[in-house]
Amino acid sequence: MERKSVYGALPAPVLTEEHKALVKTGKVYSLQHTMEPGIPVFGGHAPFVIMPYRRHFETDGMLEGPAGFASEFTMMGQHTGTHIDALCHISKRVGDERYFHGGVPVSGTQDHNGIAKLSIEQMPPIVTRGVLLDVAGLLGVDVLADSFDVTDEHLRACETRQGVKIEPGDCTVIHTGFGSYWKRENDRFLTRHAGANLAAARYMVEQGAIAVGGDTSTFERLPSPRHDVHVYLLVDSGVPIMECLNLAELVRDQVYEFLLIVTPLKLKGATGSVIHPLAIA
Repeated sequence: MERKSVYGALPAPVLTEEHKALVKTGKVYSLQHTMEPGIPVFGGHAPFVIMPYRRHFETDGMLEGPAGFASEFTMMGQHTGTHIDALCHISKRVGDERYFHGGVPVSGTQDHNGIAKLSIEQMPPIVTRGVLLDVAGLLGVDVLADSFDVTDEHLRACETRQGVKIEPGDCTVIHTGFGSYWKRENDRFLTRHAGANLAAARYMVEQGAIAVGGDTSTFERLPSPRHDVHVYLLVDSGVPIMECLNLAELVRDQVYEFLLIVTPLKLKGATGSVIHPLAIA
């Protein structure tokens, strides 16, 4: 079934027979890290804060009868923890103007309500085949070296080793092992993680990937002062990026293809969304 793109490279979500056939055991994997104080957050984004707003016993008398309740207050940016980048997250300067994907000019799209074009509430849910490429496993290590360049050759070798192939309409996720540093070595996780280089990003897109992701904070290798991979994926190709994915259980069980379901929050004008992706194998 041909699926027409409705948001960059993303098509309208449809659960196809091919997708259903990906479910062999029905096991559901959560790809989200727990949101809690102290998690690593990339510079330029708000830290995560959670605190009680109402506690049990404080709400006595607010409801009739014996019932009581509690609630909390949270504060965070939408690029906090496991999240997806909207296409308006990155722009590209050409002359005196900046442009989003599809040649949409930035001028006139930003105000106190956020960004009016290609913002996260316009992104459809993602229901597609997910392909995990375990680059750390390919090289026989638990974690790739700091600032390791994941190339297109690594991705091809993973496909051969794992018996999978990136196909049109897939979401491709890369395992570097840097998720093991989550909330343990935050500075390392945020400043010098391994990641895809531009050739790897081009390979995924040329094979037909409609979204990509990884277990790192920025998907591409850090440091990356130009963010060329982000520009290529979000602006040039219209391919959303998922970051800070928790891939440990998929890697442990050697699950390399699965049904992937991602539901961004409908936050008007926002540049991204916290997500709880599910992989069903």
